[in-house]
Amino acid sequence: MKTAVIGTGLIAHTHVKALRECGEEVTLVVGRTRNAAASFAEEFNISEWAAGLTPENMRSIECVHICTPPSAHYETAELCLKSGIPVVCEKPLALDPREAVRLKKLAALHSEVVSAVVFNNRFYPAVQKIRREAAAADSGKLLFLCGHYFQEYDVLPALYSWRCDAGGPDSRFRAVSEIGSHSIDLLEFMTGQHVEKVCAVFIKPHTERYLRDGVMYAEGRTPEKIIVNNEDAASLMLRLSGGAVATIMLSEISPGRSNDLSVELVYDSVSFSWCSDRPYEICTGRKGAGVCGTQDDFGGGFSTTFTDCFREVHICIAEHRNSSVLATVADAAHVAMVCECIGRSAAAGGTWIDVNEVTCEYES
Repeated sequence: MKTAVIGTGLIAHTHVKALRECGEEVTLVVGRTRNAAASFAEEFNISEWAAGLTPENMRSIECVHICTPPSAHYETAELCLKSGIPVVCEKPLALDPREAVRLKKLAALHSEVVSAVVFNNRFYPAVQKIRREAAAADSGKLLFLCGHYFQEYDVLPALYSWRCDAGGPDSRFRAVSEIGSHSIDLLEFMTGQHVEKVCAVFIKPHTERYLRDGVMYAEGRTPEKIIVNNEDAASLMLRLSGGAVATIMLSEISPGRSNDLSVELVYDSVSFSWCSDRPYEICTGRKGAGVCGTQDDFGGGFSTTFTDCFREVHICIAEHRNSSVLATVADAAHVAMVCECIGRSAAAGGTWIDVNEVTCEYES
């Protein structure tokens, strides 16, 4: 299947590698500049490159993967859906709730066009197994869940990027949109319940930073001082549609943690826990029996989740069907709305915000 990749950053590299693992053909790369696209195309031996999608270079394309910063997602996704070209969009779908709602409505209007958002953590075999076992009748009612997503990428000194640009359209959130969107989608996917209310507190230890040679420092002698207003970490409390409460800690300033995503689900008669640092292991707890760990060494790791996600997309395209595992545009639009409510809650000092009320506000 002839595929175009839009973007030339780190995640675009991940997409191309995973697509080739699936046996798909990447025939076009689109960059912010023609030089960036040409350099990427040379690295991956891609035959065609451009600085934008056009009617001409879209004629032979059978699927588009969007790997740009979030502010550029809407325009490309809209073009693909209206043109009838299947589209795979990186998360978050959008930081602007209005764009998320418009894309949700557009995807519903063009339901014959396969569209998906890359919440790749759904594709860990352990995650899918917990989802199945948690849905069994003998698990009982979901009481509460807790988890965290810890990374170290913004421990200072850290590289400056568009995510930290106080004046940029993509800098509204950081921990919440980058890793929080994954946590929100994962807990909803595993439990089958939606987040209805949120309460949040943001942590911003170094709003003022000093920039030197593209690196941010907590203090320094450089005259270039910058302001980074978005959050390094966030503490969340969530109320789910079935009545359970979730507590989630997000952090991009946890030294030593490269990509630590963890979740524990507690039901009436059983608990399940899983951590991405030990992706093959599931810990199941029952009263009087302790916690039992089971492991599948052939279950697949982080990079495999992208391959499996894209393989599912392309199977759906070929077979003209929907998927029970892929995150839809509607799923991702809901996550974007939850992120909006998290931001409102933090700005109001941790007030509870009703997701349904805010959604109605944007959809009216």
